[in-house]
Amino acid sequence: MSRRSRQAWPLVVSDFVAGLAAVALAYWFRFNVYPTYIPGGEPPAPEQYVAAAPVAALLVVVVFLFLGVYRYRRGVQFVEELFSVLRGMVVAVIFLFAMVGVYRIGNFTYSRLTAAYWAAAATVLVLLARYLVRRYRARRWRHGAGIDRALIVGSGTSADLVLQRIRMFPDYGYQVVGVLTDDRGAGGDFHGVEVLGRARDLPRVLREKAADVVFFAAPELSQDRVLALIDSCQDRRAQYRIVPTMLEMMSSRIEADQLDGIPLLRFRHGLDIDASKALSKRVLDVVVAAAGLVVLSPILLLIALVVKLTSPGSVLLHQARVGMNGHALLLHKFRTMEADAEAQTGPVWASSADPRRTPVGTFLRRFSLDELPQLWNVLAGEMSLVGPRPERPVFVEEFSGRLQRYDDRHRVRPGLTGWAQVNDLRGNTPVEERLIYDLYYIENWSLGLDLKIILVTLFRVFTHKNAY
Repeated sequence: MSRRSRQAWPLVVSDFVAGLAAVALAYWFRFNVYPTYIPGGEPPAPEQYVAAAPVAALLVVVVFLFLGVYRYRRGVQFVEELFSVLRGMVVAVIFLFAMVGVYRIGNFTYSRLTAAYWAAAATVLVLLARYLVRRYRARRWRHGAGIDRALIVGSGTSADLVLQRIRMFPDYGYQVVGVLTDDRGAGGDFHGVEVLGRARDLPRVLREKAADVVFFAAPELSQDRVLALIDSCQDRRAQYRIVPTMLEMMSSRIEADQLDGIPLLRFRHGLDIDASKALSKRVLDVVVAAAGLVVLSPILLLIALVVKLTSPGSVLLHQARVGMNGHALLLHKFRTMEADAEAQTGPVWASSADPRRTPVGTFLRRFSLDELPQLWNVLAGEMSLVGPRPERPVFVEEFSGRLQRYDDRHRVRPGLTGWAQVNDLRGNTPVEERLIYDLYYIENWSLGLDLKIILVTLFRVFTHKNAY
């Protein structure tokens, strides 16, 4: 049995069991806990539903199989798996209701309300089971069981990005065993990982290190050399992944055009959305920001009181940032550092052991609670819920001078959270890496992506490693 099959079977079994259990829960809730109108006055015999349970459970598995839900992918977040499962469950529920509508034996028909309860219960149980399977795998990977031994070919920005992600998220199940690069000699060091040789040494290193996967992050290599190295991977039955260059990651969408029959291609830059999509984004911002300010008002008041009582100075910090189209905005946040913290140093980045933080400020920054007042910035239209984080003018001037396309970040409203932040690129992380993620978001914006980032933010608030 292949590794992909071994990884899929626990999910198949858990989904089938969840489908069975959901039938029992739906029947119990419909006819015992909340018995609304029942034809004939008596609940139907459970035998009919027991007989239908394997069919409903098998339906979930078959639909998931055809939609690719069981495709084995490392390096994806649980929220992505959540969306995949929800899409599959929508299709499964549609088929189930169709079957309920046409199935009839004598006077007996299955309850549509019970089917609705089954849909809700099955969705929750499937997601719960998948989360538990995911936690079990992550625990095994952290202890070295079943991990993929990885090699990285390259030593540039893309290679560094891959290495940092693997280190930051051991739950993905990769262990870097070495780096191959033409820029450094064997025995050297690349961010704490041993350089094992040049790119041409890949066949030998694959054999010696028994690597399972190779990440190609060397845009300087010609296509012919990359293809030859891929052949080496296939000979050793090792998987391979080609990491896009910075340009490809920033400009991932290509539009086709023509000139009198001559096909032309161009990269699409910026947010190319119509007025209705822009309006939907703004409506989402206003609704969520307004609801957040109302619902969270007791928490906001409590935080303000604690900040005021535990350190001298103002409760809120009002800081100049650069917003959409380069316009200035006044960003609001709870004060987490001593009053006049930059009186001697001027604008500087916060660090993980920053002595200027107050004890309460450390807690607030760890869980991003200091950012909550920016809901007012969102409501006022100066910011969006999702977008590149706004930077201070002094840093914008510095980065604009040395980073190509940095000013493209200002073509959209800055965000309370963003694609870079949910990938834990915050704090004193390299701005070059954050720029890649910010430009990817700008080039690939959709309302679905915004919703995904918001959900990931809610999950990640407890697991951020660079929130300081």
